Amino acid sequence: MKRNHHLKELIENIKKTDEMISLHRTNNTLSIMVDQYEALKAKQISELIDGLAMPPYQSIESISVIKHILNKFYPNIPEGLVKQKELKELEDTI
Repeated sequence: MKRNHHLKELIENIKKTDEMISLHRTNNTLSIMVDQYEALKAKQISELIDGLAMPPYQSIESISVIKHILNKFYPNIPEGLVKQKELKELEDTI
């Protein structure tokens, strides 16, 4: 139950971070601000995915929730985005 509460808080924090990204993009703020919030969002989403990929949540259901998270917070991930060699090798393997 405690872990579920933490994951819910993470989702709320991700939503707030997403709002800050939109605000800074709308106000034409320095790109460094948007970049910092994008990095924070990636860190928060990674933590959330890690939490869902471990027991007791580790299941096809948690994978479905992870897919939903990615679709919600990264709806327009472009093809060809992966440049890091190790990640590219994994992507190519898929």
